[in-house]
Amino acid sequence: MALKNFINGCKAVEESVASIYRTYADYFPEYRSFWEDLYRDELEHSFWLSNAANTEAIDLLPSQDMMPTMDIIERTLAFAHGKSMHIKLNPVSLEEALRTALQMEESMVETFTNEMTANLFASDYESLNQKIIAAEKRHISKIEDMMIRKGFLQLS
Repeated sequence: MALKNFINGCKAVEESVASIYRTYADYFPEYRSFWEDLYRDELEHSFWLSNAANTEAIDLLPSQDMMPTMDIIERTLAFAHGKSMHIKLNPVSLEEALRTALQMEESMVETFTNEMTANLFASDYESLNQKIIAAEKRHISKIEDMMIRKGFLQLS
């Protein structure tokens, strides 16, 4: 049961982040495709986790040092819910939206989710794992590139 709760917690984080990206797509229509791409990816991660919960793929979990604690999952979920409420009640700048997205993408739960989904769909675990982690890094790069183009982030 603990595994199912753990996976469901990660799934809830993915869905909360997807919801935020969907809201950003509405708030920033000139960047709709950017936000919708991120939104669809997060929903796909949630779908993969649903399959993981159904198969109870214990042997496919990432190493213990990659797994966040339930406390971290709960705090990440609370952060995502808090951000979701904030953006629904307050005007949000594009810079704030991008910074929030970057912060969420870099979270431990995101890292765990990507490693686990890689394991679930791999015939060669390491190879696909590398692809999934590379895809997550592309999310981070995509957000950072947008921040640089808009002058919200500077290379050091």
